[in-house]
Amino acid sequence: MGKSKWLRFLLVIPLLFVLVFTNVYIDPANIYHDYSKEIAESVLSGKPTHFGSSNVNEREVKHHIIKGMPDKVGCVAVGPSLVMGVRSENVGTDDFYNLGVSGADFYDILAQFGLMEAYNKKVDRVIFCVDSYFFDALLYQTFERHESLKVYADYMLEILNEEAVEKPKTSGSKEIETKIRQMFSIVYFQAAADHVQAMNSYVNDRERWGVVGENFIDPYYMPDASWKYALSYQKRTAMDVEKDSEEYNIEYQFSKGEHISEYSKDIFEKLIRYLLDQSVEVDIFLSPVSPSLWNRIESEEANYPIVKELEDYAESIAAKYDLKIVGTYNPYDLEMKDEDFYDARHVRHESICVYFDFKSRK
Repeated sequence: MGKSKWLRFLLVIPLLFVLVFTNVYIDPANIYHDYSKEIAESVLSGKPTHFGSSNVNEREVKHHIIKGMPDKVGCVAVGPSLVMGVRSENVGTDDFYNLGVSGADFYDILAQFGLMEAYNKKVDRVIFCVDSYFFDALLYQTFERHESLKVYADYMLEILNEEAVEKPKTSGSKEIETKIRQMFSIVYFQAAADHVQAMNSYVNDRERWGVVGENFIDPYYMPDASWKYALSYQKRTAMDVEKDSEEYNIEYQFSKGEHISEYSKDIFEKLIRYLLDQSVEVDIFLSPVSPSLWNRIESEEANYPIVKELEDYAESIAAKYDLKIVGTYNPYDLEMKDEDFYDARHVRHESICVYFDFKSRK
């Protein structure tokens, strides 16, 4: 090896060290510092628990919530972040766990039911937040956030399709492959740099999560695993919501011109029948969008049949199986205003208490 090549090699070594050290230590997606089990155990012990923003695997937290919750539970809520603000006070029982995760799609939700089957957890009642993530194949076919738990989704699909099933066996080979790949990833390094800029670097591992103290201002899990937004988010105004609604990517989130998946409908109905056969009560929750976002969806230029199709389908399933249905996508039907929302999609907790009755059975 020539002298110039040795020099280049010696220059690369410290750069490589910085890359690997930053990716492993800052670890914006908690690939190397996964505290989801500890966070779940803290929540299950009745403690409000926080973690570094964007630095926790929500799906694994809820995985460990399911694994550690009692064998018989009165009520759970499933769905995307739209349902994460529903708390035990809303459903009328302390025997409640909120299993919602950000962007929960077809496979995420089926994985949670597969986990409950695998761990022999029984539930009396399910609040099912029906949203496009479950029924829009363009969304859930491209997501990879559920990859590690997809084996449980496949397990649940086998149960619903009445195929011969065995409880899933997970392998750590994919996890090791991911750790090695991300260790040398420039993209992950950029994410780590962004995370440091947004949150400041951690002094030690204990600061990655913890029990909420007095006057805590950041977001955290409540003891029922529901979500409490950061104080700064709670202070957002109707003008902030209107701006969010103007910038919201409706063409992606509601797949302009597309229709809901027939396959999703088939599996959803099988899931409903399966739960009812297990004597589980099912409530369907339609979380409204903000008025400003609804105006965009309804505009002449827009073409989002999925929204109306979903509501019509949910109502037809509720009627067919005598299910309680709570809410509607149209905020004007509920006389809601932009100030009832944190952003374009998420209803304020205090507005959940006012507009949605999860306590009465019909």
